[in-house]
Amino acid sequence: MSNLEINGLSQKILFAYQKLLSLKRATVLELAKASGEDRANLYRYLDSLISKRLVSEVYENKKHYYIAEPPEALQKFIAAEKAKIDSIIPGLKALEKEALDRPKVRFFEGKEGIKTIYDELLEERSEMLAFAWPEKILDAIDFHDELLVKRRLKYKIFARVIYPDTKAAHRRDTGLKEARYSKHVPPFDAVYLISGNKTAMFSLKRWITGVLIENREITQGLRALFETLWAELDTKK
Repeated sequence: MSNLEINGLSQKILFAYQKLLSLKRATVLELAKASGEDRANLYRYLDSLISKRLVSEVYENKKHYYIAEPPEALQKFIAAEKAKIDSIIPGLKALEKEALDRPKVRFFEGKEGIKTIYDELLEERSEMLAFAWPEKILDAIDFHDELLVKRRLKYKIFARVIYPDTKAAHRRDTGLKEARYSKHVPPFDAVYLISGNKTAMFSLKRWITGVLIENREITQGLRALFETLWAELDTKK
């Protein structure tokens, strides 16, 4: 019991309670001798135990005695503390849900930032959707195939990509992937990736800057746009 800590009761307070329980009742001086604890500290410990109804007081023959309540009183105290914690759990869960639902937006710069984005998208272990211009990606991000494509294949993550209708795009064959091509997609110096509840966007011109958004509603909206265009390209084959 000496190594135990309970909410509101430190090891030293519990030790004082244990010693007092073994003595049945005692003055502070007697408890100090039995426990080896300083009397000034014992007064504080006893006040705490009294406030929690674990110790009571009695005056006899001009002496002030302290009496430890039976161990069942400690059980009642622990049960009451648990009930207090249980009562606030629903509110805490509501706060947690609100925090999880709130969009998380982070900004990244440079190639190291893009590596971080790739890591987070792959952690989703979910199908990946993309709008991409292959020539632009490979010119700006020389590690794209090594850090995204090869790892995606390793984790057996399927991908669907909408490319512009170029020869270079048609030559891309990275496995576990289905691609469709649009003659109406204009040149763009950016990449758009969707995986799980995360959406990544990063520019490829002048300086590389990325944005990672983690939010169910935003990602679902962008996924719906992708699926709409995907279906239209399918019907035009």
